[in-house]
Amino acid sequence: MPALPISQLPASAALTGVELLPAVQDGATVRATVTQLRAGLAESAHNHALTDVTGLPAALASKRAVGRRSLWLPAAALNAPASGGAVAGSTDGPSHGVVLRTLDFAADAVTTAQALIALPKAWNRGSVAVQPLWTASGGGGSVVWSVGGVALGDGDGLDAAGGAPVTLTDALTTAGALHAAPESPAITLAGSPTAGGLTLLTIARAVEDAADTLDAPARLLGLRVFYRVDAASDD
Repeated sequence: MPALPISQLPASAALTGVELLPAVQDGATVRATVTQLRAGLAESAHNHALTDVTGLPAALASKRAVGRRSLWLPAAALNAPASGGAVAGSTDGPSHGVVLRTLDFAADAVTTAQALIALPKAWNRGSVAVQPLWTASGGGGSVVWSVGGVALGDGDGLDAAGGAPVTLTDALTTAGALHAAPESPAITLAGSPTAGGLTLLTIARAVEDAADTLDAPARLLGLRVFYRVDAASDD
């Protein structure tokens, strides 16, 4: 029988492990099974068998399902009420022309802004937390941020009261620099969170708090919102 190139040999069926393959071992030509080849290529140090990875995709999905996520909301995505609302502004870097939208919270009156977000279905419907990122053009002292929220479900009225707000304090260190405030305590939302609903967060500058000593507008750049999920997807 004439020798054939491998490309002209008949295709094999699914390998079962008992098939024979030629190999050179210590200078001699020997035969080995597919099972032996697989075992020889496996790294011996990890002490795992192939059966150990059975169900690995499902296991990884379950690990991903339970965890913390974050959502970035730039200041331009927030709304300020007509009465007592923060003032829309921007920073314009004189050296490099960096322009960033801000919401400016006054030093002499309580001012607020609101963020309307749709958290994913995988959200566990629990509490959330926020981290304000802000700056100031000058002055000195600390700013106290106050944040509360309400969950709005299908059929709920839109003009709903928020839950008890939490506060966090951050000090101005350098005018015109980014200030990442501490993460807030857990925010318990009013209402009943549901899949497909909305979450309305209200952020205010608590100037009535004795710890709020910044003698200049606090310029909010945005909010990082933290939440937890308990499913791998929104299916």
